[in-house]
Formats: sequence, C-alpha cells, structure tokens
Amino acid sequence: MRIAIASDFHANFQALRAIADVLESADRVLCLGDYTGYYCEVNEVLDYVRGLNAVCVLGNHDQFLLNGAAPADAPEAVHFGIAWADRVIESGHRAWLAALPLSWGGTFDGRTVLAAHGSPWRPMDDYLYTDNPLLAALREFDFDLVAFGQTHRPIADRSARPWLVNPGAVGQSRHVPGVASVAVWDTRLSTVEMIDHPYDASPVIRLARENGAGDWITKHLV
Repeated sequence: MRIAIASDFHANFQALRAIADVLESADRVLCLGDYTGYYCEVNEVLDYVRGLNAVCVLGNHDQFLLNGAAPADAPEAVHFGIAWADRVIESGHRAWLAALPLSWGGTFDGRTVLAAHGSPWRPMDDYLYTDNPLLAALREFDFDLVAFGQTHRPIADRSARPWLVNPGAVGQSRHVPGVASVAVWDTRLSTVEMIDHPYDASPVIRLARENGAGDWITKHLV
C-alpha cells in the first residue's frame, strides 16, 4: 500500500495542484494539518482535501481560525492568513475543521501510525526540528511510523522503529523555495520517498497582494 503524507497546505491551491498526481495515485492519504493560513485559496484547498477521503488532523493555524484570531504576538503573515480565512471560509469547511482530532493513531495495511501536526504531546505547539531533543523521544511510542509537520522542513528517519516522517510543506516549503513537498510511504517495499514538485507561485503572490498582503508574501515562495 502507498500512503501519501502531506502537511501545511496553507491555502495554497497552486502548490496543491502540483502534487495532485501523487495524492490521487496513492492508496490512502494522511494529512497533518494547516489547511488554512498565509495565503488566499482557502475554500479551494479544503474542497480538494475533503474530496480525498483522507485521514486528517488539525493544525495550529486551523485552530487560530477556529479561535477567531491569531495570537497577538504572531507575525503579520499569520494575522493576514487567519483574518482572510475567517472572512471567506465556507461554513461547512469551518465545521469540518472543528471536528478534526488533534492527533490520530491507526493502521494502514497492518502498519501502525501515529500522526500529529506538531508533536504527539503538544500537537499545536511543538516544532520538531532536527535539533529538538523531543525528536529522539518519539522512539518511545509503540508505532511503526510517527508522522508530523509544523516545521515546513522534511525529515525521513528510518534508522529505528518507529520511523519518523515529516513530509515538509505543501504550501510553504522552507527547505527549497517554490516547491510543494509530500512523502510517500510504501508499506510493501518498506520505503519512504520524499518528493518536491516545483510550481509557479506568481498567482499565489498576485492574489495575496490584491487582498492586502505585505512584502512578506514572497518569502519562501521565490
């Protein structure tokens, strides 16, 4: 079975379309949150993700939206994305987000998986960068694979059980600008493939600028 693992979509439908072939050819899809925030194609992204019949968890930007606002000390880019999403999101999509779990534990093809946006301990708050000691603590979980997002930077560590996978970001990659990132876990071959697909970010930038985004909008996109 091929499981596509994706995270941090951030209302960037142009990026999502760039990996649509990967998602649609997978047997199952696991989505790790942050469908909203930063950019402007909120309903387009949610329409698509919900149509995948994927296993999904909530992200911190999604929670900001459900709470009514980003934290006061959040950067301008975060405030822009949440305010825009709050203005345009369809009621059905808001209700769908509100029903998502903070974490998920389950099975694909007989393999056990634990998924959260940040960490399993604090899904909305923790950032598991490669120098975070909590990354090693994930080995304490009795699963075959632990999947997480949040940092927008990919990790694929198969050195011990559980395997640790951060697919990077679909909508705002921070290891390479202007690519949509996704991971594909093949349970039969026991492999994890990390995929980066380039896309044209100019429509994302143009739409955001038309709706009041500042100069920050090009960061991580070009």
